Amino acid sequence: MNRTKLIVSLLSLVMSVGVFAGSAQAQMDAGRLQVYAGPQTTIPEENISVTIEMTDSHGKSVQGEEVKLTYVSDGVPKSLSGKVSNGLVSFDVAAQTIAGGMTFQATVGDLTSNSARVQIVATQPDIFKLKVRSSNNVNLVEITTETISDAFGNLVSDQSLVALSWVDNTGVKRLEAAQLSNGRIIYTSICPSEYVAPLKIRAVLKNVEVFSSDLSVFCATPEVGA
Repeated sequence: MNRTKLIVSLLSLVMSVGVFAGSAQAQMDAGRLQVYAGPQTTIPEENISVTIEMTDSHGKSVQGEEVKLTYVSDGVPKSLSGKVSNGLVSFDVAAQTIAGGMTFQATVGDLTSNSARVQIVATQPDIFKLKVRSSNNVNLVEITTETISDAFGNLVSDQSLVALSWVDNTGVKRLEAAQLSNGRIIYTSICPSEYVAPLKIRAVLKNVEVFSSDLSVFCATPEVGA
């Protein structure tokens, strides 16, 4: 009886060692999991291409393994799964609507990939309104706006330049540029030395064009021909 128990115990031990060795070998064979995502910068709802590369410990492409891709979109955790073919599997993911970063990571069992990050930035701004008022100094005007955002509520980057031009009845009088500050235009400009009314300021930001009201009342410079 004791001999039978001993044989059973030995068989159990051998099987346990075999399972562990097989698991360890499988983990060792799946030596590398790499995620690539691009473009590195994009706008809301545009396509992001994510490719996962899987190789064994010898650098050879793995075939048929199930890979899980995880990421967070607009605060919601999401995942996609697919099988590698010749070491690769690809996914198309829509960029989130909130400006910021999206991070992609893949897993196969206990094997975890690197983290690939894509930055989401504001898209085309919504129409905005110029506010112009007289400055404390003669012939100076202060140009401001409310915060400028896109259709998803993302503030337009402060790296964006706004093309400003003084325009009268004869055409463009002067060109200037202003950089956004906390998503707003805050800029002081001097009236043209002469003009033919009506006199306005035109602002262009990422192909969105807006005009101020007539500013003749703020500019004391005599009109041409007056």
